[in-house]
Amino acid sequence: MTTLQAPNSAGMATALARDYAVQVDINYGTAQSGTPEWVFVMGLNKVSPSNDITLQDDGDIHSNGRKSQIATAIGENLEIAGLRKGNLSAGFVADPGQEKLRSHGEDIGAANTAHVRYWRTDGIDEAKEGYFAASWVSAADDKEGLYGFTCTLTGKGQHKKIAKPTAPTAKTITLPSGSTGGTFTVTVDGQSTPGIAYNATAAAVKTALEAMTTIGAGKAEVTGSTGGPYTVNLPGTVSTVTASGTSLTPSGTVAVA
Repeated sequence: MTTLQAPNSAGMATALARDYAVQVDINYGTAQSGTPEWVFVMGLNKVSPSNDITLQDDGDIHSNGRKSQIATAIGENLEIAGLRKGNLSAGFVADPGQEKLRSHGEDIGAANTAHVRYWRTDGIDEAKEGYFAASWVSAADDKEGLYGFTCTLTGKGQHKKIAKPTAPTAKTITLPSGSTGGTFTVTVDGQSTPGIAYNATAAAVKTALEAMTTIGAGKAEVTGSTGGPYTVNLPGTVSTVTASGTSLTPSGTVAVA
């Protein structure tokens, strides 16, 4: 009889601790609540999801003197830590993701609640979104050290598993030079916009795109001058983007690259 042994693990890959991403909804708690705008929390060197489990004794006199416990509640928590980082474009402008969490962590009541999502960026199936009570601690206790922080996020209610966010689909839409009137259309995964004026603003193009079910409200970013070219960011689930300029004056080809 041979004792069962685990196989040799020398050929197995080891997951890296750093393969996490964390985003906070900067619209939560503002007049735009309900339309999430996700920004990354940058400068992280620690991401630690944890479960806080409440156990109750469910043993009885018939368990032969053995203890027994059962979980009756669970808290889904997240602790992150890192270095305070920002941009030097106009003085020091702190990272907006860090600043949003700090603002929650320095308030009370409903204003203390943060809307956060996090996921593994490797193949491990771990991605969640939820609401958290935020506690923020700044760390500048070493005169020769770097300015750091710890943010403890204590879960509120049940968090939901989500599909891992995908990188946006980026396109540039360019109308033919010399267009003097008429309209053009954009088709996304088989669904087309109504005619968009040849001299439309970026905001008008955004409105037309977001009216399609293949994109949805709040899921398109459009920049550019009146009449284009337009730089467009669409959800990562989008696969095909084309455009038509047959109704332009004069008729021409609208390039999508």
